[in-house]
Amino acid sequence: MPDLSIEVKNMSYETQYTEEKFMEVLSCEVIKSTAAIMKTLGCSRNTAKVMLTKLEYEGKIKKITIEGNGYGWLKV
Repeated sequence: MPDLSIEVKNMSYETQYTEEKFMEVLSCEVIKSTAAIMKTLGCSRNTAKVMLTKLEYEGKIKKITIEGNGYGWLKV
């Protein structure tokens, strides 16, 4: 019978999109859309939404409503 066990060598997980990277993209003066942040960092919409929501909850950024249903982000 073949050995069906999986050997894991040097497996590590590195977070590619850190809070620091998001904070570097944001400004205290210029509102940035989620799409602009995604484009700059090269991340998915879901990754951006999760991180931006987390940073907003922590009080590091705030969500600003712009043009009807749109919104952007500012550093606090």
